[in-house]
Amino acid sequence: MEHNITLKDRSNLVISGVEHIYSFNDKKVEIKTSAGEMVIEGEELDMSKLNLEESIISIDGTINSIVYAKPKKTQENIFKKVFK
Repeated sequence: MEHNITLKDRSNLVISGVEHIYSFNDKKVEIKTSAGEMVIEGEELDMSKLNLEESIISIDGTINSIVYAKPKKTQENIFKKVFK
């Protein structure tokens, strides 16, 4: 799946290759893309478009940062390390 990011004037962000939306509020969006997990931070964020068939999300608001995050570790892996 192809992954692209388009940001216009720090106010309109379009992301393709979206596989999962973990959380979304007016300050932070956490998603999984085909290129890895991503965190978008900003102000007054609003999901203006979501197309699950094409795996595209569009976010309006003031975009302050776009960061690819390390994959979240599952609790199972943490427990395995603790109880070794």
